[in-house]
Amino acid sequence: MTTPLDDPTRLPVHDIMCIDCKSFYASVEAIRRGIHPLAADIAVLSKGDSPGGLVLAASPNCKKRYHVGLSTRRFQLRDDMQVELAEPRMADYIRKNYGINRIYRQFTDDAHWYPYSIDESFIDVTHSHNLFGSNEEIATQIQKKVFDQFGIITTVGIGQNPLLAKLALDNEAKKAAPWQATWTYDRVPETIWQLHDLADLWSIGSRTAKMLNAIGIHNLYDLSHTDRLLLHQRFGVLGDALYFHSWGIDYSDLTRRYLPRAENKGYGNSQVLMRDYTQAREIEVVLSEIADQVAGRLRHHQVQGEVVSVGIGYADAE
Repeated sequence: MTTPLDDPTRLPVHDIMCIDCKSFYASVEAIRRGIHPLAADIAVLSKGDSPGGLVLAASPNCKKRYHVGLSTRRFQLRDDMQVELAEPRMADYIRKNYGINRIYRQFTDDAHWYPYSIDESFIDVTHSHNLFGSNEEIATQIQKKVFDQFGIITTVGIGQNPLLAKLALDNEAKKAAPWQATWTYDRVPETIWQLHDLADLWSIGSRTAKMLNAIGIHNLYDLSHTDRLLLHQRFGVLGDALYFHSWGIDYSDLTRRYLPRAENKGYGNSQVLMRDYTQAREIEVVLSEIADQVAGRLRHHQVQGEVVSVGIGYADAE
């Protein structure tokens, strides 16, 4: 059987790091209180005065002891939970994120630096080894600089492309000290194929996972050994990407940024409700209010939409 990994000359090979600030918001709040981030029982809560307030971030202790995490509601926090609640200070988080990224940029040029979110960034250090050492040495230097300057623990996934780096981060580096992990093409059978939940693969959501299940694909080994033509027929170009991703192959280039065309601008709005809505009439009122707000913006900018999408979230993720 031939595989996509048979010809190494066709594989993208770089030294990519995906770096995450561990429980970023909660860690910042712990440090503000003089507590080590790994020892704190802190949750950052929006709208803390409302039973429907949402947890935006929780310290590792909170997640482990009380199963408090992203999107836990205020009313779900029991009195016996020894959790200190903190108001979000977004301006402070943004300032610290900027300072932390300045450290990342000391190890590569800006073309090979890509902020992915407020607490996660990619850097390509392929051409940085003469100055800073091996991948592991660079990762360790970054971790030390960030901790010494900001008190934040960083976790680092290392791979030969952004996908491998991200998977190494999410599925290994985040779990235990020294908070580093390296995934490579030759380790695909022992790493990616051991992820039994399809949704553990970056880019597969619950809906795509259900569609894959429907054609007999239940894990990443199944996906990697499915006929690529069948995947293309069912999913189009997404099927091709899923096939290559299951083999650890990702042709993304940090230096090539997607810039949406101005004419493709979208208009949208959303609302987090402070309680569960169970009556059809109540739900229709909320949808109508949001639709009116979006329609007003369309009229103000004198544009007309081509695609209308409506998304509804549930209190229970299942």
